[in-house]
Amino acid sequence: MTAPRIAVPAFRRGATRLRRQRGISLIELMIGITIGLVLLTALAGLYYANSLSRTEFAKAAEQVENGRYALEQIRREVELAGFFGVGNIARGNKAAEPALCATDPAALGFSPTAETVPLALTGYAPGVAAPCLPDLAATSEVLVVRRVSTTPVAAPAPGSAYLQVSACSQDAQNFVFDASGAAAFGLRTKACDAAQPAELRRAMVRIFYLAGCDRCSNGGDGIPTLKMAELVNGAFQSRSVAQGVQDMHVQYGVDQDGNGSADCYVTDPRANNSGVCTAVPGYDWGVAINNLANVTTVRVHLLARTLKPSGGHTDNRTYEIGRAVAAGPFNDGYKRHVYAQVARLVNVAGLREQ
Repeated sequence: MTAPRIAVPAFRRGATRLRRQRGISLIELMIGITIGLVLLTALAGLYYANSLSRTEFAKAAEQVENGRYALEQIRREVELAGFFGVGNIARGNKAAEPALCATDPAALGFSPTAETVPLALTGYAPGVAAPCLPDLAATSEVLVVRRVSTTPVAAPAPGSAYLQVSACSQDAQNFVFDASGAAAFGLRTKACDAAQPAELRRAMVRIFYLAGCDRCSNGGDGIPTLKMAELVNGAFQSRSVAQGVQDMHVQYGVDQDGNGSADCYVTDPRANNSGVCTAVPGYDWGVAINNLANVTTVRVHLLARTLKPSGGHTDNRTYEIGRAVAAGPFNDGYKRHVYAQVARLVNVAGLREQ
């Protein structure tokens, strides 16, 4: 026999449905929020770490790019140093050392009557007087490259000095160097035809040096920068080559036996280096201009740093850049790296090899 079914009052059935639809409690909500905050914190930390790593990577990449680019620009200019046109008149003429900031064509070292051409490359220690380099850092060395343009021109431009080298045996002069205009250039090619004048090439002087700022107006921006001053239309104009280059040191390879290869690297070719350069006995260090003329390679050291400091980093290392005393420690937040390369004066060494 089936037990009688007891009817459930309507208000109880409604209460049961309400309990089933009531949602989550306050405690459950707080637990969910806490878990969400923990996940958001972890994601924010991951994002910050990735962002920081990306920033540091960008700083390092920029430093590497600037250091290598600066070294490459110097190397290319050094390899072109001493190019004085087809036939290279440096072979049969004496070397002259123009003043660092000379702009007058008569003072640039080219003289057909005295049979001189300028030194292909010269260097100066820190502290040299350089009115053409107003932003020169007090601790900067200076490297000067002299040559003519690798691209000849059809006609001279006003205000610039040009070199014309004769290839005609009937010409009275071996070369002409002038800035007065087309009338000054009458030398001919090997055909000795007046209708075929010899090439005209603009004289070039490029000076590498360090400045304490990239943009130096209004007190400067404080970014150490490798700069290059170039002789243009009778005056020197400077431009930035690479930011972040803090120090530069050049060692000069002197060819003591005339075979084109450097026998000894010195910091100052003008000095008597007989005590440290003993590979070639009997070499005379007494004439400074001869020592400079015998430089066939240079070893360039650059110390480059990041443009912005890194948080939590202290640079307490020292850096060997070829000097007797290492650079540093700087005890600041910038990261640094040394770049070095040997560059050959092809137009000087090549003649000796021949």
